[in-house]
Amino acid sequence: MRLIPTAILFACTLAWSPMLLSQNQLPAVFLLGQDEAAYEKLNVEHPRNLLMISGNDTGKALNNWLEFIKSAQDHAENIKFDLNGLKIFIHVFWNEDGSIRHIGYFVKPDSRNYKPEELRAFFGTFIRAYKPLFTSDKKFSHYTTASFPTLIERKQ
Repeated sequence: MRLIPTAILFACTLAWSPMLLSQNQLPAVFLLGQDEAAYEKLNVEHPRNLLMISGNDTGKALNNWLEFIKSAQDHAENIKFDLNGLKIFIHVFWNEDGSIRHIGYFVKPDSRNYKPEELRAFFGTFIRAYKPLFTSDKKFSHYTTASFPTLIERKQ
């Protein structure tokens, strides 16, 4: 059996180090399934969901989600990033002040192809540019699917 030299292992470790997660911490933008222990911890830290912070009003929760998706689409247009054809499972984690803490996503099989680094970069810039639309006294999250462009209009 041939052993891999330590220098090669060290180089590979350095190359993959951004993807290695220490102490169960996830990056701001992550692929769902990347680190299940950290993901579960994140779920515990965000005990409320979008419906709860919308006063258990499904119409208001839908409007809040559509406003969020619209802000993502607007951001994509502003930076000239084409989201059309993207279909994802998405889990957004917000802080109490309404700022985004994490976005976890997984591209659906019937989605247009995107390079993972491009989606990470897009969602990373979106998190920084995002203006809070709603707040809560506790951290909250929302897990659903999203398709772009979103053609549904907000309910009045």
